[in-house]
Amino acid sequence: MDTIYMLHSAEYQLLQKGFAEWLQTLGYAPVTVTALPRLLQEFLHYQEQGGKPSLGMLAAPDASAFIEAIKVKIGPRSGRGYSNSYVNQYIRALKLFNQYIRQTGRTGIGFTLSLLDDRRNKPDWLTPREVQRMYAAISDDVLGIRDRAMLAVYYGCGLRLSEGAALTLPDIIEGRRLVYVRQGKGYKERYVPMAGRNYREIQLYIEEGRPQLLQGPTDRLFISANTGKPLDRQSLYIRVKRLVSVAGLTKRISTHTLRHSIATHLLQNGMKLERISEFLGHSCVDSTQLYTHLVNEQSRSTHDV
Repeated sequence: MDTIYMLHSAEYQLLQKGFAEWLQTLGYAPVTVTALPRLLQEFLHYQEQGGKPSLGMLAAPDASAFIEAIKVKIGPRSGRGYSNSYVNQYIRALKLFNQYIRQTGRTGIGFTLSLLDDRRNKPDWLTPREVQRMYAAISDDVLGIRDRAMLAVYYGCGLRLSEGAALTLPDIIEGRRLVYVRQGKGYKERYVPMAGRNYREIQLYIEEGRPQLLQGPTDRLFISANTGKPLDRQSLYIRVKRLVSVAGLTKRISTHTLRHSIATHLLQNGMKLERISEFLGHSCVDSTQLYTHLVNEQSRSTHDV
């Protein structure tokens, strides 16, 4: 269970509320309006615990000291230290809070903070428009029917490359509109819902596309057009890369990019982080925090922060 950082200072409570309203007024994404004030709450609680329950008692080094404390903190679920990507969320929250209190005339204090290098933690992901370009690049023949089912599995359901390659017909539970992932990462099983379009694309492939490709007995879902046998992981990967090329996209895109993309889009649309973690089959929600960072990055790029 997440730690709740209760604020006792009435001034701090009002500051947190005002900060959230300010973000909303500026048009930040809903997830940002929710997430950043929570991180600010932890900062303000930290100051209370240090004997500084008022904004007028704070100085520039207080923000830096708090970030140093966050850097050595252990994630409650992962048992590991926070990544630079996650620490940067706190830094962004404090930089924006500093902008808020200065613009509203509450103080002239300046928090001098720099973002940490987190290039390794920033995967490429597709915008909804870029996903539509991939769909538009699909042909109208039997291979196109299979391609749409592939995108339904890797983008729509967010499966890993190996999970999609291992799917069998019994894993597609049409009556309940679920995909059964028998053996995900860490040998964990899970059920993934098929939304309307994804369900229709997979159902069409099973009923019309797959029978045209099949040349021998197998219950594996994806079948090769050349051999009539199951497609392996490498072949599925190559097929997705081909769609990327036909769509004219220049980002580094793989099946995992599609997984990153659906998670980011779900978060943008208001799905709770815990539900996205279950959807992806993450062992802990700490791993899913990456997508909060991606959404905040996009939101930040539309504002002069």
